[in-house]
Amino acid sequence: MRKPVIAAVGIAAVLALAGCSSSSAPAATEITAGPATGSLDFQSWTPTQDTFDAISASFVSENPDVKVTGTLSPFEDYQTALQTQLRSGGGPDVFVVQPGAMLNQYQQYIEPINSYAEAFSGSEWRDAYNTDPLARATIGDQTYGLPIGYGVAGFLWVNKTILEEQGLDVPTNYDELVSVSKALQAKGIAPIAFGAKDTWQDVDYYLAIAASLNKDALYAALDGSGSWTEPDLVKAFGLWQQLFADGVVQEGAAGASTYTDTYDLFTQGKAAFFANGSWNLDMYKNSLDLVGSDDIDVIPLPVPGGDDTAPITGDVTGIVVVNKNSENKAAAFQLARFMSEGAGAQVLTDAALDFPVTKDGPAPSELPAAADQARASIQGLIADDLAGYRQVPSASVNTALGDALVGLISSGLSPDDAASRVQEAADNA
Repeated sequence: MRKPVIAAVGIAAVLALAGCSSSSAPAATEITAGPATGSLDFQSWTPTQDTFDAISASFVSENPDVKVTGTLSPFEDYQTALQTQLRSGGGPDVFVVQPGAMLNQYQQYIEPINSYAEAFSGSEWRDAYNTDPLARATIGDQTYGLPIGYGVAGFLWVNKTILEEQGLDVPTNYDELVSVSKALQAKGIAPIAFGAKDTWQDVDYYLAIAASLNKDALYAALDGSGSWTEPDLVKAFGLWQQLFADGVVQEGAAGASTYTDTYDLFTQGKAAFFANGSWNLDMYKNSLDLVGSDDIDVIPLPVPGGDDTAPITGDVTGIVVVNKNSENKAAAFQLARFMSEGAGAQVLTDAALDFPVTKDGPAPSELPAAADQARASIQGLIADDLAGYRQVPSASVNTALGDALVGLISSGLSPDDAASRVQEAADNA
């Protein structure tokens, strides 16, 4: 539930017209590194309110002269409120953005944190972080926030208990997936529970398929140096379409949401597979009574047309940033740092069972034993089969890509037309 990719809602132009503070970030020598004081307002869609309240309480226990107010809202509601506040020159002291499009759109409202990090952690502060997560918070030579949580997507969750009960093996290629799906449907069991109404979900699996065909072409298109009409990317649109035509997803997938339509199908044992990312490990927190006794693992996505499976893509859960217009920037940075590499990171990890962004980052302190196998398998995919980042850098391209993927499965859009529409958005971005 924490992982939708930002939709383009016309905010880029609106925010650009709004203006922002012209003050430059202070030098590290101008920042006093001491306990946080004053008041801080935090807003985000992630984590949950209860989890943030626990983080806030821990932060205040270390900084007793600071008062923290946290507001956690559904993603779309959060975005709407944040836009309104930032356009008026206000907004929370600390907020969270996604890497890629959302960071780029809000960049003008965010205080670079390089000097603050140096003041509080020393000139080698970057060494504490894994390279990829910190890079997702960096534009040019400036770091615009600190990452929290690392998650990956583009693979399948599989309930081996259901397959075993039906006398079926875990598929290792696409033909086997088609065969298993037909056998499951004959027994009234959904194959892949896929929330294709969610374009963020559609994009995740298209990226995986495209990366399996031509990773270089995919990331060239994503960064604007290549074209979405490259033949392998056009082919990937067709293979995406084939998943739905071949019936390896549940009936009505195009109108289903991940939360909670397909999440419920999988956790209630009504589907043998589930299309969702590593953050679904939190089902061992939220639905342990439903899934704890089943043998559940993850497998790479079989790609139509051969024996290949798709690589995965990964990204940080979010980037905790400081509002350029905050009147308490040093304390705001300290809260961001606390959530990224301090005790707050442990609270986040325990709640979401995410993967660390720092080299010595925390592991879940109370990981249910039932989650061990799936988490280990995900770690294996990260080590051996990670294609690259997950979030589309351009909001308009992300929207066009999501719309094209929906069109391919619901309105007869052709792969060539899908590619052309996404490229048109890229040309106008």
